[in-house]
Amino acid sequence: MADVSSLAATHVPTDASAVGDLISLQDHRNVAESWRRCVDRYRLNALTKQRVASLTGAELRDHREPFDEILSMVEEEIYQVAEPLSAASFSVSFADMAGVILYYRSDRAAGNYFEVERAGTLWAEGVTGTNGVGTCVVERRPVQVFKSQHFFRDFAHLSCCAAPVVAPDGEMIGVLNFTTGNPDVSEGAFRLACGLVSKVAERLGNQLFRRHFRSNALLASYGPAGSLLLAIDDDHTLVGANPSARRWLSLDAASPRTRSLWDLFDREATPGVLGEGRIRLRRNNEETEFSVLPRPAAEPRAAPARPARRVQPAAEAAGPSVEACLGADPRMQGQLRLLRRVVGSRLPMLILGETGVGKDTLARALHREGGRRDKPFVAFNCAAVPETLIDSELFGYGAGAFTGASREGNPGRLLEADGGTLFLDEIGDMPLGLQTRLLRVLETGEITPLGAGKPRQVDLQVIAATNHDVTRRIAEGRFRADLYHRLAAVVVTLPPLRERADRTALIRRLFDAARGGEDLRLSDEALDALGRYGWPGNVRELKYVLQRAALVCEGPVVTVEDLMLPGAAADRLATSEPDPSLDADTARGAVAVAEKRVIEEALAANHGDVTRSARALKISRATLYRKLRQHQLEPRAPRA
Repeated sequence: MADVSSLAATHVPTDASAVGDLISLQDHRNVAESWRRCVDRYRLNALTKQRVASLTGAELRDHREPFDEILSMVEEEIYQVAEPLSAASFSVSFADMAGVILYYRSDRAAGNYFEVERAGTLWAEGVTGTNGVGTCVVERRPVQVFKSQHFFRDFAHLSCCAAPVVAPDGEMIGVLNFTTGNPDVSEGAFRLACGLVSKVAERLGNQLFRRHFRSNALLASYGPAGSLLLAIDDDHTLVGANPSARRWLSLDAASPRTRSLWDLFDREATPGVLGEGRIRLRRNNEETEFSVLPRPAAEPRAAPARPARRVQPAAEAAGPSVEACLGADPRMQGQLRLLRRVVGSRLPMLILGETGVGKDTLARALHREGGRRDKPFVAFNCAAVPETLIDSELFGYGAGAFTGASREGNPGRLLEADGGTLFLDEIGDMPLGLQTRLLRVLETGEITPLGAGKPRQVDLQVIAATNHDVTRRIAEGRFRADLYHRLAAVVVTLPPLRERADRTALIRRLFDAARGGEDLRLSDEALDALGRYGWPGNVRELKYVLQRAALVCEGPVVTVEDLMLPGAAADRLATSEPDPSLDADTARGAVAVAEKRVIEEALAANHGDVTRSARALKISRATLYRKLRQHQLEPRAPRA
């Protein structure tokens, strides 16, 4: 069995210019403990061929069941950052503490789909060696594994960064992971993804915290110590604190429920009653300002979280109204009047529009405002499921219907939506054979699952959506005309964001949602840049740009730099040519040389830590990254 030193020798590239193989020796030392475990504890051999184990569909459902409610939040958070990551060839996944990937998002067209990483694959460190998911589970800290830092050579084409997702009680419950197989990924792009995965994982944990303690008053603050959240009882007892607040207050896992707020802060400097608005709390002679989110008077006290049912009534999830989805654009007022008349009826609806205009959001709003609001809302993406699986996933199957089928069978999405709303996204991509079966369901209200001879009657409100030109698809023989006419009882066309007259109002509303209660505002320059941008990804792109800006900004004001426009790809953000006019013989060049020297000194004093260096220089981290690119400087990894 090879030791760690010999393993390192087999992994280190001989080409010194190949920055794509190793970012730095320091980073390589960061995975040394994982390699040692692979050799000593797991008895793995790095030179052997390694395949990734996959769970069966039934086993995956068992792993996903306790996470049903959490996965909906994971999907919402990932939705905000998926587009720029996809443009930079990164896929996104969420795994449980067993190392099983429960959720996977990628884009085959962007070249970031990896068969070995799909949902249901097992990435436990003891099975697949050093990797982002498995090593993060073991070490319970953010982990970066760059190409040949993977223990097995079979995974050396991947670069992944992972971060822990923490439950409200402080326990780690899963791993958020970003992966790229791009052989030319730059160091800057990878570093940006590493920072982003930690931010998104922290934000997801904070969302779980807010939901769990929604029956308590919450104190929220954002500053050098991070995003602080405290849950307060009526008698000012601290009943919960997120990980950043725990570190800031030096609390162990058992502390929050046994400590009064006034044991941690100076009561004399604080109002005795917590009211809505802001409050300043003093600790160790330093004051910190918190936003106060009072407990709703009508809500019962929070109960311990329970595993969610597989299908949740959509009324449980808050979201924009139909009117907010359509906005104040004058062209949408006629469609709004139409929808107000038909919402709640059984008429099928067809929503048309480019990718990212908000078809899914509108469908959910229509369900919430209709008479089926207390029944299930079931979404099915016809383009996201392999053609061979669409039939069984949509129509279901009986017990033992085919080899590998679940022993209990699968009711299918149509039956799950019985009494409620079925949203068929990307209906234009549904295979022709299944279009025929769907048409029969719409006409008769009956479904016959595979292997179950007896038809079942279903009561559905069907809402379909597509970004295709349906008339062209019909002319090409790729979509049934009779199905189109059956679905198109009510047709709504959503305009692209670049054509909307209410763009500024929409930007402000979405920014309020993106900041998540943080004390942030858009600068006038940032608002102007957002208004002038072309938005090829429409409202979806706007959402992730605002979400990302709220995550990366270093102060209360979001600047143009924080928006990272116009490019969406992380690689474009991480590369920049030096300014040829910065000659040291000119006054401007002399200033640049001095600036470069100051930055180098700050990095050296802070051991290469960009966040601490930016704080010492009193500039935002985004500004420092831009200046690092301008001066062709490489940030070094912090010392262990």
